[in-house]
Amino acid sequence: MTSCVNSLPERRARGFTLLEMAIVVFVIGMLTAGLIGPVQTQLEARDRQQTRDYLARAAEALYGFAMTERRLPCPSRDGDGHSDPIYAIPADGNCEVESGYLPWAELGIEPADAWGNLVSYRVREREFTVPAQNTACDGDTANELDLCARGDIVIDTRGDNAASGEVEAKFRFGAAAADNVAAVLVSHGRNGYGALGADGVPRGPVPNSNRDEDENADGDENFISRGYTREQDGCSDDTDESSPLCEFDDMVQPIARSLLVSRLVSAGQLP
Repeated sequence: MTSCVNSLPERRARGFTLLEMAIVVFVIGMLTAGLIGPVQTQLEARDRQQTRDYLARAAEALYGFAMTERRLPCPSRDGDGHSDPIYAIPADGNCEVESGYLPWAELGIEPADAWGNLVSYRVREREFTVPAQNTACDGDTANELDLCARGDIVIDTRGDNAASGEVEAKFRFGAAAADNVAAVLVSHGRNGYGALGADGVPRGPVPNSNRDEDENADGDENFISRGYTREQDGCSDDTDESSPLCEFDDMVQPIARSLLVSRLVSAGQLP
């Protein structure tokens, strides 16, 4: 008597070969590389929008402060959130520095932008840091905030030369009348060049080639506000059209003298 033998095909365990694994890793790498760019772009756009909103809130806080105190605060010299000096005597108003950091604690807002950096703040002192001693435009513009007070902060931009009609992407011209800028706020962007972190740690210095960003970090009354530009080889922040502009991610928010005075008039603080 013969026995039946189950003769099912033999099953052999089989894993990935090195070639197959290499192909899988390559495909995953290509997919990941394709996603990184769009994700980084989206994150950058989100952070810039958050910072724009923060600068708008900071500007409103400054206008509100002025409507209450009839003046703008002095900058914070060390970034602790308080003006230097802490204002006490109405006849005073000499700031320890005209360019420093936003006195965020005094204004009751968050300390930093979306990248954790303090916002730079410049104000024309005495003209806008001393409240008007009366309600008249008496010409004492160097010593009090009244209807005659004028700014002195220069904000330039770059673009086509409207005066000549020439297409010059690197042409530098005024973005605002200096006498209409009482103060200015600057976020130094994602790269943080020239910024101080909210943790008290200075970020990296501005590269020598980034002259426009250096203009916003050198502590004087001149500033640049232009479109966002990524890092590029062979760049130069000048008027040479044969080379691209250098990296620029600063965000600039002016405090307009005309709007400031209008708010004070509406609040009954000025005639």
